Amino acid sequence: MRRALGTMLVVVLVVLAGCSGVFGGDGDDSTETVTPAAVPTDKPTPTPVPQFAPGLTGEGIENPRVLVGAHTSVLRNRSFTLRSNSTGVAQNGSIIGRSTGTLRAGSPSEGVHYVSEGNGTATYSIWAKGGRTFQKQTFPNGTTTYRQYEAYSGERYGVSGAGLRTLLEPFSIANSSVTERERNGTTLYLVRGDARNDERYGQGNISLRMLVDSRGFIHSYRTVREAPFDGEEVSQIIRESRYTKVGATDAPERPSWVETAKNRTTPPADSQN
Repeated sequence: MRRALGTMLVVVLVVLAGCSGVFGGDGDDSTETVTPAAVPTDKPTPTPVPQFAPGLTGEGIENPRVLVGAHTSVLRNRSFTLRSNSTGVAQNGSIIGRSTGTLRAGSPSEGVHYVSEGNGTATYSIWAKGGRTFQKQTFPNGTTTYRQYEAYSGERYGVSGAGLRTLLEPFSIANSSVTERERNGTTLYLVRGDARNDERYGQGNISLRMLVDSRGFIHSYRTVREAPFDGEEVSQIIRESRYTKVGATDAPERPSWVETAKNRTTPPADSQN
């Protein structure tokens, strides 16, 4: 179970000031009330924590949802390329599975094409444009299936940030840290984190390493998730993703198989396209 470790310092100062007395002198029975002097209240001034990016402070990840929201806002009206790979590592350290993926997104009025390939696994090709998404899945035995569905949450395919939100939700200030890095004259923030095992996010502890800029844009991230999964020999799943050519990615061409997918699948009942 993930534990959110928060530390809060509460300082309470109790000032007791009250003094009255009778002063005698030279047969004068007059009395004088002495007003107590003000006692300074030395409350410590909290050290301000710098806000490096939306949802990210100098102490770590303050709000994963805000950070991911800032990240997606950078991509929403821009073209970009996302390259990722996943590696399965066995108990003895040998590599027992790899897959790579490339997503090319044009401007909002253009299409998005994603291709994923793995050794001994199915190959996926996805085309999305105008709120409609088509998927082609080819299995190692040569069998091919097609699917047609609508875009989720009204965002372009690859921009919604749902996967990133799930990835970052286990992390907080309690289990992450931030250091500054300079790259080509730009300040980036290296975020590291280690999250405890939590069934909500899958078995196994997970470690995180990502680079973020002041806008909240996540340039790259790497996660290592400890398995083991039931019935599998996998000990770790390593995933690495990097965004490139933001605002400079050419519009991808529509794959030739999309027409076949249209003819072999039924549009969603509530489709408006």
